Amino acid sequence: MKPVVRSLTLAGLLCASVLATAASQEFTRPQSRPWIARVSHWGKWVTLAGAAGLITVAAVRHGEAQDALGQLEDFCRPENPHCRIVIGPNGVERYESEEAEELYREYATIEKRARGFLLGGQASLLASGAMFLIDLIHRTEDFDNIPYAPLELYTRPNRLGLALRF
Repeated sequence: MKPVVRSLTLAGLLCASVLATAASQEFTRPQSRPWIARVSHWGKWVTLAGAAGLITVAAVRHGEAQDALGQLEDFCRPENPHCRIVIGPNGVERYESEEAEELYREYATIEKRARGFLLGGQASLLASGAMFLIDLIHRTEDFDNIPYAPLELYTRPNRLGLALRF
C-alpha cells in the first residue's frame, strides 16, 4: 500500500471513529439559566420594593406640594393686589409680589420632585414586570416560585399558555 493511500485510510478511519462517538452521545440542552434570568429571579422583588417606595414618596411629596399651593391660594384669596401676574423684564410671567412668587416657586419645586419620584417608581415597576416575565420564561424546577396551585403557566417555543388543572 502506498503511503498516501495509507494516510487517507487512517484519516478516514479516525474521522469515522470521531463521528460515531459524537453520534452515540445524547445532546441535551444545558440546564444553566442565562445570567439575566438568574439576576431577575431575585431582582424582581428588589425593583418591586423600590417601585413601592418611590411611588409612596411621590404621593407624600405631592401632598406637600398641594399644601404649598394652598398657602399660595390663601395668600392670594383676599383679592391681594400683589398677586397679579405680570410679565417681567426677561419676558417671563411672574407674580408681582415677591412673597407670592416665592410661594409659587416652592410649590413648583416640590411638585417637580414628586413627578420625578413618580416617574422613577413607574420605571421601576416596568423593570419589575419585565423581570417577572423573564423569570417565568426561563424558570426551572429549582426556581419555581410562582405559587399558583391549580394554574399552570407554561412556555414553549412560540407559545405562552395558561392551563387550569382539575
